[in-house]
Amino acid sequence: MIRSYRRAADEADLKAMTQGKGSLVRNVLMVSLPIGFVLFLGMYWLTRSHVAALVVAGAVALGSIWSNVRFFKTVGARGRSGSEQSTVDVMEVEATRVLDIEHLGSHGPAYCFFTADGTALLLVGQWLMEVPRFPSLSFRLFRWADDGKPIRIEPTGGPIEPEQSTVALQGRYTNGDIEVFRAQPQTLQQDLENAFGRARAPE
Repeated sequence: MIRSYRRAADEADLKAMTQGKGSLVRNVLMVSLPIGFVLFLGMYWLTRSHVAALVVAGAVALGSIWSNVRFFKTVGARGRSGSEQSTVDVMEVEATRVLDIEHLGSHGPAYCFFTADGTALLLVGQWLMEVPRFPSLSFRLFRWADDGKPIRIEPTGGPIEPEQSTVALQGRYTNGDIEVFRAQPQTLQQDLENAFGRARAPE
C-alpha cells in the first residue's frame, strides 16, 4: 500500500534540507573567501599579475557566494507557510518485497519496493545512503511537492536486506529519484521499460 497526502513543511523537513550544509555566514567565511584567497595566491604565483589573479579568484569566490545565497534563499522560501514551495508530499509505504537493482554509475543505490496491490516505488540516488535503518518494508517518504525532490525518509519498520536483482536501469530511461508505477517483481525489467523507456534517436 502507498498512501499519499500533502502538508506544510515543518521544522524536521527544513532541518533535513540544511543537514551538513552549515550556514550562509559560515560558508562564506570558511569556504568561499579562503578558496578565493588560495586561488589568488596560486594565480599570482603563476602569472605574476595582480589583475589576472584577482579576476580568477574573484569569479570563483563570487560564484561560491552566489550558490550559497541562492540555496539559503530557497530554504527561506520553503519555510514560509502558505507558499507553493513550502508544500510537502508525504508517502506512507507498506511494501511486501524490495529489490536492489542495478543503477547507473554513481547514481545509486536503486531500490524497487512492491506492494500487495501491484504498485511499485522506485527510489534512486546517493541520498538513500544517508538514511539509517534503510531499506525497510515500512516507511514514510517526504518530498517537495513543487519539484519532487526528496527531503527525507522515516523508517517505521525494522531494516531488511534487499533482494539482489539483475534488473538494471538503462541510460535511456526517463525516471527520476522517486517514481510510482505499476510493476511486479517477475516482470520488473519490462515494467521499467514500459514506464520509463523511450525510443533512441535515429543515428
